[in-house]
Amino acid sequence: MNRDSLINSFKNEVKTSNQMTFPICVDSFTNLWQYEFGSLDGLPAEIDDIIAHRAVELGLMEMD
Repeated sequence: MNRDSLINSFKNEVKTSNQMTFPICVDSFTNLWQYEFGSLDGLPAEIDDIIAHRAVELGLMEMD
């Protein structure tokens, strides 16, 4: 799977996630990333930002 394609799919899935499906979405993405690329070491910082922003929007995390 192409790295950019995987990231774009994740972005689209996160947009439609809710409090229940968001953790599943993140787990699914990280599992697939690890499978495709061997580890999470090369995970772009953009992904961390997307996850944190959406978690705050859903009330699953508070901003400091």
